[in-house]
Amino acid sequence: MRDAHDLLEAASLRITQPRLQIARLLFADGMDRHVTAEQVFAQLTDNGVHIALATVYNTLGHFVEAGLLRPVNSPRSDASIYDTNTTAHHHFLNETSGELTDIPAEAIPLDLLPQPEDGSAIVSCELVIRTRET
Repeated sequence: MRDAHDLLEAASLRITQPRLQIARLLFADGMDRHVTAEQVFAQLTDNGVHIALATVYNTLGHFVEAGLLRPVNSPRSDASIYDTNTTAHHHFLNETSGELTDIPAEAIPLDLLPQPEDGSAIVSCELVIRTRET
């Protein structure tokens, strides 16, 4: 993975310390993850970074606008969830733990979905499949 500075520069985002710190946290290891602003805030403060929660929210919003993150609507909570995997894909949502797991887009072909009655074409789909431990 490129370093945080290069990532922000490539996304045409102004380089600031909060953006660098959040980018390092989210992208340094190249792993895809699903996080809330509160989780990012907690991890940063646990690492000794002094940052306002509002700054975390604003920065995550800028990352979404720049295409670095994708918001995921979670029917489980009011908290916005941010996904570092910005490619088209779906999710399993474990209702017990709240954990999101990626499902590759090709696992659910668009042609299997009901088609709109108005004749328009489906161009994308973001499906959240809820699961519960039994």
